[in-house]
Amino acid sequence: MPRWLLTAATIAGVLALTATAVLLVDYVSIRRQHVAVTAMRDRLEQRARALEPMERRLVEVREEMTAWDNLHTAILSPLARDRRPAAGIGGPSRPLSDLDPIDVLLAYVRDESQRLRALARVTREAGGVLAALPSRLPLRGAVNSGFGLRRSPWTGAPEFHGGIDLSAPTGTPVKAGASGMVRFAGRSGGYGNVVILDHGQGIESRYGHLDTIDVVHGERVERDQRIGLTGNTGRSTAPHLHYEVLVAGQPVDPRQLARD
Repeated sequence: MPRWLLTAATIAGVLALTATAVLLVDYVSIRRQHVAVTAMRDRLEQRARALEPMERRLVEVREEMTAWDNLHTAILSPLARDRRPAAGIGGPSRPLSDLDPIDVLLAYVRDESQRLRALARVTREAGGVLAALPSRLPLRGAVNSGFGLRRSPWTGAPEFHGGIDLSAPTGTPVKAGASGMVRFAGRSGGYGNVVILDHGQGIESRYGHLDTIDVVHGERVERDQRIGLTGNTGRSTAPHLHYEVLVAGQPVDPRQLARD
């Protein structure tokens, strides 16, 4: 066999072996990549199947959160000045389509945190007002004259009665309807001997026609503390207690505030 032919055959064999090795390496690499891609696809499919119920729950949670708006309105509507939501409150500022479900929930949670803080402030203020309201009548007795329009016992003409008259014999203990400071204690025109208590939050109570007064100006009194005894002083036709409650200077029916 000619030497050049042997050399050519050797070179061809080496090239064939090299090509086979290269192809084998490529095949192994491609096979590994295929296996990795298959495994990745299987994991992604498993995660997708696992996420399906979670996504449904996320939708349910988001729907429940959107109902919070109605709850806040129902809670705050009795307080007219606080009906408007605070600035920046009212749901995510970005369109929901621009956010993934987790971002939507996070936006609603942050939004609700702001509203809960605002609600806590309103609740504290409302609690202060409720605590200041005289929630107990100063004595137990029949109401001889109610709140509102009545016929004057002096002239017979219609007049507005800014409180209620509670029947009681002279010397009946009169108790504070709520805690507060004594703003006035003494004689005042038609009220006779009168005590005026300042309960804070713009709320006052007035106790008229007393026989004796047991408190002094500037004194701190507690709910149910005795402040005097009923009498027939001032412009009065018989022993009784004239009792008023004023909110921001306007008289209200004390019986509407009494809870016990």
